Amino acid sequence: MAAALSVGLLTDRTARAIAADPQAVIRGAQELQALVWEIMQAKHDGEGQKMTAA
Repeated sequence: MAAALSVGLLTDRTARAIAADPQAVIRGAQELQALVWEIMQAKHDGEGQKMTAA
């Protein structure tokens, strides 16, 4: 964590949040990952529909 702080990947606030409740941070990251996958899938599905319509 110190290395991430030193190169600016984490703020003090984020580091404190991770230290206070690491499981909550992991759950939030997993929810974000699921959202990104959903967006990517929707984009992929939309591109397929555009090609079918053409």
